Amino acid sequence: AGGGEVHKPLENKGKRMERAEVPEGHFFRPWNPKKVALVVMAYSDHETNKELSATVDSLRGVGKADQHDIIVSQEHEDSRLNNYVVHLQSKGILKHMVHETKNTRGMHMRERTAIHQKLAMQKVFEDPAGYTHAIFFEDSVQLAPDTLDFFAAATPIMDKDPTVWCISATHELGYNEMDWEETKMMRTSHFSGIVWMARRELWTELAPAWPSSSWIEWMLSGRAREGRSCIIPEVSRVKRIGNAVYSQEEARYEQFMSRVKLSEIKVDHNLFGDMNYLEKQTYDNDLAVQVKKARILGSTRAEVPFNSYGPFLIPYSGDDYKIFARRYHLPDVPVGDYEGLTVIKLRKNIIFLAQANSEWLQLRPEKQKELEQMRREGHQDPHMDPSRDPHDPHFDPRFDPHHDPHDPRFDPHRNPNDPHFDQHHDPDPFGERDPREHHGPGNPNDPRHVPGHDRRPRRGAGRPNDSRHGPGHRR
Repeated sequence: AGGGEVHKPLENKGKRMERAEVPEGHFFRPWNPKKVALVVMAYSDHETNKELSATVDSLRGVGKADQHDIIVSQEHEDSRLNNYVVHLQSKGILKHMVHETKNTRGMHMRERTAIHQKLAMQKVFEDPAGYTHAIFFEDSVQLAPDTLDFFAAATPIMDKDPTVWCISATHELGYNEMDWEETKMMRTSHFSGIVWMARRELWTELAPAWPSSSWIEWMLSGRAREGRSCIIPEVSRVKRIGNAVYSQEEARYEQFMSRVKLSEIKVDHNLFGDMNYLEKQTYDNDLAVQVKKARILGSTRAEVPFNSYGPFLIPYSGDDYKIFARRYHLPDVPVGDYEGLTVIKLRKNIIFLAQANSEWLQLRPEKQKELEQMRREGHQDPHMDPSRDPHDPHFDPRFDPHHDPHDPRFDPHRNPNDPHFDQHHDPDPFGERDPREHHGPGNPNDPRHVPGHDRRPRRGAGRPNDSRHGPGHRR
C-alpha cells in the first residue's frame, strides 16, 4: 500500500504537467535521451573505414544526437577499426565496446551477425547507465535529419501497446514514385534490421531463446514475433550505402532499395501529431473502414484504373502476389505486409493487396464467397496454370511460374523500343524515375554501371544468406 501511495501522486503530477506545460500543437513525449543508446554495429569486412565513418558522421549530424550516448559495437578485435574508434572515443564523441568473438573467419555471416547482435544487446541493456531503449544501426547507412524525432514520436506507442514490439526506420516499399506522407507512420508484420529500436524488456524476453544463426529470419518467425507489429514511417528515415553486389538477385534487390526515398525535411517530433492512431484497435478499425469501401478488382492480373478513384482491393493467394509485384516492379514478397494486408499509395490512390485467408477479406463477404466457390469447384485461372502450353496463342509468359529469368522479355534493362521488350516488366512503368536508378553493376564503360559496385565486395555484405540485409535475401 505504501508503494501505491507514493506512485499515485507522481502519476497525477505527470498528468497535470502534461495539461499545464505542453503548449497547443505540441505533444508530451516521455523520452529521456540518456536512457536511449545509439548503437552502431561495426564489422571489419570493409576495406576501409569509409562506410563506418560515413555512418557515424551521419548519426552525429542527426538532430539531438548529442544528447544520447553513441556506442560503436565492434564484432571483434581489429587494429584498423580500433584506431579509428579509439580516436573518436578520446575526443568524447562516442563509447566503444569490443566483443571477444573468436575465429570469425571460419563462421558464416549468419552466425556472426547473430552472435554480434546478441552480445551487443546483452552489454547495452546490462550497462550501468541503465538504458531502457536502444537503437541499432548497420555500419553503412545514411540517416534522415529527423531520425531521432521519428523514434521519439513512436516510442510512447511501443511502450504502452503490447502488440508493438519494435520500431524500424525503414519502409521497404517507401519508393520515390509513391505518395507517402513524411509525417505518417504505419504498422507492419515485417521486420527490418537496418535501423531499429528495442526495449530492454524485449531483450529480457528474447535472450533465453536467441538463435545461434539467422537472427533476422528468427525475428520474422512466429516464434519470436508472436503476432506483434513494428512501427515504420511511410517515408524512410534511413538509406543503405556502399553495398556490394554479388549476383543478379542481389542487383535486383539493390534496385528496389535504391528507389526507397530518404526523408530530407526536418520534421520536429510535434509535427507527427497525436500518435494514438497507431494503437492496434484504432489502427485496425481505420483500415477496416477503408477496406469495406474499397472497389474490388478481380485479381492481381487486373489493371489498376488510376484514372478513377479508389481505394482498390485486390485479393491474392499463393504466388499471385508476384504477378502484381512484377507489373509494378515491387519485391516478390510482401515486405509491407500487415497481418495479411499490404498497403500501397500510388498515383493518388490507395491499393490494398489482401491475402485470401486474411481477416481483411472476410470484411468483404461477397468476395469471400466467390473465392470459396472457386476453391470448391477446383477452379484455377488459366493464366496461372503452369501446365498450359507456352505455344498456346492465349498463353501469357508473364504468368508462367516456371519462366526463365534470363529470358530477354524479363530483363528490366531492355530498351522499351526493342520489339521484344515486355512493357509489363518495365521497372519504371510511370516514367517518373531517373533511369540511372535501374542501372546495374558492370564495366565502368557500360551505361548501366553504378560507381562503387565495382569495388572489392566486403565479405558477407548483401549476400542472399546474409541476415543483415534485405528481405529478398532472407526469405
